[in-house]
Amino acid sequence: MLSIKQREEKESLIGERESLREELAFSLEGKKPWRHESWQESTEKANCENHGEYLVYVLTGPEFRGSATVKKSLCPACMKAKLERIESGLRALRVADLMDNAGIARRFEACEFDNYQAINQAAAKNLSSCQRYATSWPERLKAGTGLVMTGNCGTGKNHLAVSMAKNIIRNHLAKVEITDVMRLTRAVKSTWRHNAEITEEDVIERFASLDLLIIDEVGVQFGSPTEMTILQEIVNARYESILPTILISNLTFDQLKETIGERIVDRVTDGGRNRLAFGWGSFRAIAPGAKA
Repeated sequence: MLSIKQREEKESLIGERESLREELAFSLEGKKPWRHESWQESTEKANCENHGEYLVYVLTGPEFRGSATVKKSLCPACMKAKLERIESGLRALRVADLMDNAGIARRFEACEFDNYQAINQAAAKNLSSCQRYATSWPERLKAGTGLVMTGNCGTGKNHLAVSMAKNIIRNHLAKVEITDVMRLTRAVKSTWRHNAEITEEDVIERFASLDLLIIDEVGVQFGSPTEMTILQEIVNARYESILPTILISNLTFDQLKETIGERIVDRVTDGGRNRLAFGWGSFRAIAPGAKA
């Protein structure tokens, strides 16, 4: 969630953008602002020190204290550059908001593709696969292409998942959330309390409507039929809406299918095609503090 200062900055930029768009339309096409529709129009030439000569639209209004009121258009190139800076500022605030709501744990905040240490050929291959997934996000989103990442603890699954989430947020302004099975089921179960502020349907809809949902620790703490039902409902809802889901598990692929059901795994991996195995030993054993 944006801070109060960021929200105020956003509101200010939005207001400035709307005014600038109106002024730019006047500078480019001579389109009169609605406040000056009755004013007389003429043109002249002017010179911008940065962009050279440009056509100036001049609006002449009623006299005020003995002098005519005049409005002149500004250099279109300068205004375009200013508008681009405003759009860039608004985009940066949008990225910050999406990042804040992505559920990235503090331990993984620094994780990026660039600082993932591919300690063997399989790790390098998985890194490339995750980079391709993020780079081709529009196609992945359109097709609802999910992914399953399975294997040992400490092998970089979370590092790569967070890196994908960050990349997709930054480049495509996607709504992404990283959670785990316990938090997901706890969020649903919390609605069962008396006088709960939101309903079970509200929570499931939130998880089911994200552009990308990444669920960690799948199969680790599973057991109750209720937890299985919640996971199935959310995955199925996303599958039917053609929205991608990424599952992360410390189990093997076969163990995962046995634990949560072949149907869920099949839907996320599109028949087993979209999966990555992390079958080597924990990187933490040789590099304490490494992100897994």
